[in-house]
Formats: sequence, structure tokens, C-alpha cells
Amino acid sequence: KLEEYGFALLDASKAIEVDPKYAKAFYRRATCYLQIVKPQLAVADFKRVVALEPRNTVVQSQLTATQKLVRRIEFEKAIEVEGEKDPVERCHEIIAEGQLFDSP
Repeated sequence: KLEEYGFALLDASKAIEVDPKYAKAFYRRATCYLQIVKPQLAVADFKRVVALEPRNTVVQSQLTATQKLVRRIEFEKAIEVEGEKDPVERCHEIIAEGQLFDSP
């Protein structure tokens, strides 16, 4: 299976140009954005789908999950210091060294 998200993005964007209320095109474009690791853009399209289809609980849950992903990415970028190890890797080291809790 070829995963050509660029073509799918173009197709969805063209469909949106033709019909700006075409929820399925916004949904498809959002899922493409997730696949190419652009969750902020996916959030915008998921919000549009929810606005067009407010009772669509599947998209509402995907929107919530994607928003959580964006917040996590932003948090990790905020705490990252240049030259510092990956926060997850550092946590594993701290646990392995027994530094998680202060000794009495």
C-alpha cells in the first residue's frame, strides 16, 4: 500500500475549495496532517469538522486526542534545553540511578 499523503492532502484541499462545507474532506486532510506530523494543522481541520457535524463523537474524540498531543509536544519543547538529553531518556536514567526519591 502506497501512503502518498501529499497527494491526499492536495485532493482534500481541492475538495474543500469546491465545497467549503464538505466535512469529509476536512476530516481526510486532518488525518493526513497527523500522518505527516503536523498536528496543529490537524486540530484546525478537526475543529472545522466538529463545527459542521457537532454530533460526530468520533471526530470530537480525535480532536481532543490531537489537542492533547499538541500540548504534550509544546510542553516537551518548552522544557527542552539545548544539548540536554531527551526528557524520557533522562527520566529512565534517573529511575535507574535511584534518584527518583530523596534518601532519608
